[in-house]
Amino acid sequence: MTASSVTPHARTPDERLAAEIARLLRPQRFPSRRDLELAGVAGEGAGAYAFYDAFWLPGRVLALGAAQVRRGGTAGALRASALHRLLRAALALQVEPAETLDLAESAYAAEFPGDDFDLAFATLDPATGRFAGFGRGHYCLSVGAQASEGEGLLPEGSVLWLAVGARTLGAVAAEAPEFGMDDLAARLREASGPGAALVGVTLRSLKRKGAHDFAIPNDLAAIAGLVSDIEATLSREEVPDMVGAALGLALDELLTNTVSYGYPDNGWHEILVDLEVTPGCVDLTVRDDGRAFDPLQSPEPDLSGEIEDREVGGLGIHFVRTLADELSYARERGWNVLRLRKRFAPEAALDSSGG
Repeated sequence: MTASSVTPHARTPDERLAAEIARLLRPQRFPSRRDLELAGVAGEGAGAYAFYDAFWLPGRVLALGAAQVRRGGTAGALRASALHRLLRAALALQVEPAETLDLAESAYAAEFPGDDFDLAFATLDPATGRFAGFGRGHYCLSVGAQASEGEGLLPEGSVLWLAVGARTLGAVAAEAPEFGMDDLAARLREASGPGAALVGVTLRSLKRKGAHDFAIPNDLAAIAGLVSDIEATLSREEVPDMVGAALGLALDELLTNTVSYGYPDNGWHEILVDLEVTPGCVDLTVRDDGRAFDPLQSPEPDLSGEIEDREVGGLGIHFVRTLADELSYARERGWNVLRLRKRFAPEAALDSSGG
């Protein structure tokens, strides 16, 4: 290849490196859920980098974060990346909000003395609607367009907004997410100007009795612990042990296939499992943002053939189909969503307990 045949990039290598670091700051897209909906946006301003984040803490508490570093280029992108990790680590400690902020600030200042930034975070318990938030610099925390003092109760249908790069949000923040949170966040981002970052969450409904949420990283080593937790939860909900064990085995098969084959990027991802128990019925929903894959389209395995000749994962999916009374798949907001329903006779619970 001659030098004259190479098409020059419009940006310098430093600019492309900074853009790639900024891309890696984008959080995992939040899935559609029965109890809440979330959306966020972040933009690159002149000489600044901004990001938002959303992830689950132990105890099924949702953590939200947003930050802006007032420096451009690779140096700014690296600082934003460091601040992102510091915020996640500090929130994971689950200490008081003021202490969380102090930890992140002091660690950042030790590495980048004199650098200014805006930072805000909030936690939300979807089971109760209770939230708490804190921040520094140019930021705002509000329910709709009404600024919050730092903690409160989020009513069903209202939106909790967290933003940096601005101290107040415009009138759009007061609107209900009639056309979805993505639409509302995009319009609010336009009104906030370049370089701002914001994230919002709305409660569709408070968690119902018998509803449980779990999350694990895409790590095979994490599956056994999750399955054990779900089987214990089913036992507490008085689901027969035989049904709980079968659901645990089905979940193990589904998660093993997802982790093993669903993530060609080899990056970090979170897999969500929702469980709802009602009299005589268990609903299990598995959500992952791996490559699109509908297990219901997989052909039935040839059970007469040799084991080594059978397709990988085929028997596991066959078992899930056999177990479920209802099974459905959808691709929602970039996530695979598999819903499984298993019915059981209420009197079986008495039989399994010896009554």
